[in-house]
Amino acid sequence: MNRRRFLASVPLALLYVHTGQALAQVPAAAGLRVLADRKSFRFGSAIDLQNINDPIAAEIYIDNVNSITPRNELKWSATEKRPGVFSFGSADRMVAFARKNNMRVYGHTLIWYRVPGWVSDITDAKTIQATMNRHIKQVVTRYKNSIDAWDVVNEPLEYDAPDLRDCVFRRLLGDDYIRMSFDMAHQANPGATLVLNETHLEKKSDVFEQKRARILKIVEDLVAKKTPINAVGLQAHFRPGLDRIDPEGMGRFCAALKDMGVGVFITELDASCHFLNRDKGFTPASYADIFSEVITVAAEHGDLKGVTVWGMSEKYGEPDEKATDPAAACTKRVNLYDENNAPRSAVDGIRRAIEAM
Repeated sequence: MNRRRFLASVPLALLYVHTGQALAQVPAAAGLRVLADRKSFRFGSAIDLQNINDPIAAEIYIDNVNSITPRNELKWSATEKRPGVFSFGSADRMVAFARKNNMRVYGHTLIWYRVPGWVSDITDAKTIQATMNRHIKQVVTRYKNSIDAWDVVNEPLEYDAPDLRDCVFRRLLGDDYIRMSFDMAHQANPGATLVLNETHLEKKSDVFEQKRARILKIVEDLVAKKTPINAVGLQAHFRPGLDRIDPEGMGRFCAALKDMGVGVFITELDASCHFLNRDKGFTPASYADIFSEVITVAAEHGDLKGVTVWGMSEKYGEPDEKATDPAAACTKRVNLYDENNAPRSAVDGIRRAIEAM
């Protein structure tokens, strides 16, 4: 019996990774992928190299998603640390994993305010434009037959404000750097789905309503200039005590994009372990509602192209507040499986949302 059949035959098997290591629980093999494939729906997750190298972690991805987003391996700081010197070893391994398991790959990200120091040190428009074009062309062309969607510009607005963020690209090229980026990416791969990715567009507050309005204006201007933008990414990171979904505001936003012929992705969906510690009335079952509602609103009001969660299992996540209060220690982000690889209610919430499509 091969390894995958063995896992499928024992839904909650306990397997030794290596002799002497602690036992790790493996979730049922009949995960969300079966449903996503049946619905022809793109459902993915952020992934790290350690997940590919760990057989149990890898199996969680194989059983649940039909798309992966390399969390860091395609960022500028990973692919071009020095001018014109490109490194794709880690990204290539991600793409190979996806190809082996019949998964799509979502590229994250081409233009972001976080860049290597040598990029930030550029002082003239001609050089930064040439540098952008070289970088986008090299990365997108390399994966032309492997990566079918890209976060072209990531987080162009300030985190908790509707203002365009100060970055080297905007300082030297003005607001038009966004249009330039999309044109460059389209030239490198005319068949790719090109996305503008932003924070807080799904949440309730006056500031976040202003962010939605600002993004709509940016997209409207891009569409008027026939810029090849295909979708807006809603990151959907939820923080305790701060974030609640705004179904009405998010719904209007998604509908307005649809009217312009622009789709939406949920690109980085996760919650926080601290909901349980800080929000009265919140229970483990409440995670199902967070994950389900944001997907449902996007699907009902917009042209939803796909959903990506920002990791599959907390077992492989970074700890948060581990030293201050051991009783309250938890991972930074809540995903679909907890620290024992047991499914959270988020799995049921996502299943419910996809089944309703």
